[in-house]
Amino acid sequence: GGEVFTIRGDDDVWIFVNNKLAIDLGGVHSVQSATINFDNMASQLGITVGNTYSFDAFHAERHTTASNFRIETSIACFVDVVIN
Repeated sequence: GGEVFTIRGDDDVWIFVNNKLAIDLGGVHSVQSATINFDNMASQLGITVGNTYSFDAFHAERHTTASNFRIETSIACFVDVVIN
């Protein structure tokens, strides 16, 4: 319990937790941020403390001159990153 995840980015950013959309910053836009407080969103995401769930992050950059992407989290995890 107590985990928090914050993402900041421009253009498309989507975060899915337990196959449910938790953050939707889709579209072409300047830098925006959003935070998931897992305790507050537990019922909405169908999660409970002490279990493991899928976490999928998608980002698409549409600008040709600049990119912004930052993640801050208190989640203790291993991360596999695929950049295409």
